[in-house]
Amino acid sequence: MLNIFTNSLGFLFLLALLTGCHSEEEDHIRYFEQNATGTLTTFQAVMFQESYTTFDPLKSETVHERFKMVHLSDPHLSDWTADNHYTKPINLMEAVELANLPDMRINAMVATGDLIANTTETTALDASLYLSGFNTCFYSANQIPSFFCTGNHDANMLTDHTSYYLSKQDLHRLLFAKTNYPIHQPAGENYFYADIPNPMGGTIRIISLDNTDQEGFDYKSLNRSCITQQQVDWFIQTALRENMTDQYSVIVLNHHPLQPFSKDLSTYMCSGTHLYGARLIPDIVNAFIQKKTWKQTYKTNTAPSQTLSVEADFTDVPGEFICYMGGHAHTPAHFEVPCNDATPAKQIMLLANTLSPDLQNNTYCYIKRKKDDITSNSFSIYAIDTQEKNIYITYFGAKSNATPTIETVSYR
Repeated sequence: MLNIFTNSLGFLFLLALLTGCHSEEEDHIRYFEQNATGTLTTFQAVMFQESYTTFDPLKSETVHERFKMVHLSDPHLSDWTADNHYTKPINLMEAVELANLPDMRINAMVATGDLIANTTETTALDASLYLSGFNTCFYSANQIPSFFCTGNHDANMLTDHTSYYLSKQDLHRLLFAKTNYPIHQPAGENYFYADIPNPMGGTIRIISLDNTDQEGFDYKSLNRSCITQQQVDWFIQTALRENMTDQYSVIVLNHHPLQPFSKDLSTYMCSGTHLYGARLIPDIVNAFIQKKTWKQTYKTNTAPSQTLSVEADFTDVPGEFICYMGGHAHTPAHFEVPCNDATPAKQIMLLANTLSPDLQNNTYCYIKRKKDDITSNSFSIYAIDTQEKNIYITYFGAKSNATPTIETVSYR
C-alpha cells in the first residue's frame, strides 16, 4: 500500500473506534485505500504538463504544475441516505480525505449543491441538522480551500408547509457556520467568490451562485432555480470585475445545468426550470469572454410581468473564463452551454455525480453502484491547464465502463 495512507486515515479510523463497528468501518477504509490508490496512479499522469512530469521540491519553478480540484455534488445528507447519513457521511468524508492526501496536491475542493435530502415529512429542524452535518464534515480536518453552492433541495421546500422551509437567513447561518478559506461575500447573502493561487501562475477565481436566492417564499426553489436582480448585479459588477487582471481565470459554481428542462432527457436539466431562463447567466459570461457589452430584459417563466434586467459592459475587463461546475442530474457529464448571442463563445459545464449510491441516475449512462461497497462513492477530480486551456477529468470510485480513465476537454 502506498505510504500516502500512513497518516491520512485518522478521521476514518477514529470513526471505527467510536462506533465500535470495526468490521464495517474497516471495510470502508479498505475500499477507500483501493479507490484512492487507483485514483492517484491515474491522476499523477495529468498533474503536470508532459514536459515536466516529475515534481522536484528543490526546484523553484512550478509553472508546469496544473491547478487541481476535487468536485463532488449532490451528497444529499439525511438520516436515511446510503453511506451519507448526516451523523456519519462516509462518502463525503472520503472526498475530504482524498483532497487532503499530500500526494494528490489538490488546490481546491467544491461541492455543487443538494447538500441534503428531504421528504414531505422533513421538518425545518431535520433539514437544519442535515445542513449542519454537511458543514461540520466538509470543513473539519480539511486543510484544502473548499467551497460549495446551494442546490434545489437545500431550502427544504418539498411541501406546502412553509414552516418546514429554510429561509435565506437560515441557510446563511447554517452553511457559513464554518469555512476554511477567505471569501468575498455581501453581508447575509449565500453567493460569494474566492481567489486561489494558481500553481501555473496567476489566480483562479471561484464564483459561487445561489440557486435558492429569494427574500421570501414566493417560489418553491425545489422546482425553480431562483436568482435575484441583486445577485445578478453583483455577478456583473463585482464577481466578474473586482481586482480582475489578465492573470485571472474564472470558474462558476451553479447547481443546475445551464440548459432548459427536457422531458426526453435531451438535456441534463432533468427536473425543474430556471426562473429567468437557462441563458441568463451564459449571456453575461459570453459578454465577459468576448469583452463586449450585453443588455437584455429577462421575464420569469411563471409571471411574465416580473422581469430582471442585465446591462453589462466588459470591454475593459481582463481575465478568462474556464468553466461552470454543477450537479443536479446525478450523473457525471460535460457539455457546451448555449447563450443568446448570434456568435457565441465556447462555454463548458462540468457535472459531478451524486455522492450517494442509491440516488444514481442511470438514464444518461449506466454506472453500477452499491451501498457499503467499493462502488459506493463517485466524484470527479480535475487538473486544469490555464496555458494549454485544457481540463483533464479523472474519477474516484465508480464510473461508467464507457468513460475513459482520463478525459480531456478544451475550454477555448
